[in-house]
Amino acid sequence: MEPKIINNLVVVWTSGFQTHSINNNTNSLNLVQDVLSSQLLFECGVAHVYLPGYHVGAQLTLSLPDMKEFVKGRGDIGNYLYELYTNNPLHKQRGVTDQTWRTWVIWDVINIAWMIEPSWVPSHVVSSPVLNNELYWRRDTESYPMREAYGVNRDAIFYDFFKKIDKLK
Repeated sequence: MEPKIINNLVVVWTSGFQTHSINNNTNSLNLVQDVLSSQLLFECGVAHVYLPGYHVGAQLTLSLPDMKEFVKGRGDIGNYLYELYTNNPLHKQRGVTDQTWRTWVIWDVINIAWMIEPSWVPSHVVSSPVLNNELYWRRDTESYPMREAYGVNRDAIFYDFFKKIDKLK
């Protein structure tokens, strides 16, 4: 309703592949839930920190032993997160019957990690691409700048998380 609000916003968002990737973004749940909004985000000029899920955020994995050692028993929140991890509806949907040897991607943590300590999620300023209707990135030479992550310090992020959740015991 008020276009000037764009001057007071910074959008920190995770989805899809890095914008230099040749891959199709069809597998990105955050992106395909509302393609028009996803396209608008890259085209409107809002201050934007893009944290690609694939090959960046996807490095944020936890195993069942991690959850047992560092999350379970850490107050109501820790127990709830452990319950979600061990009863994830995606496991059933994807046919995962034995999670004892698997890790699970918890990539949405990347957004909070970047806000806590940007150095944990190395990034650089690039030109915002166009997301076409087929969900491929296309370079536009006359676009807005945005910040895009190209790496993640998994250990620093989870060390901070475990340290904070440990205080809830």
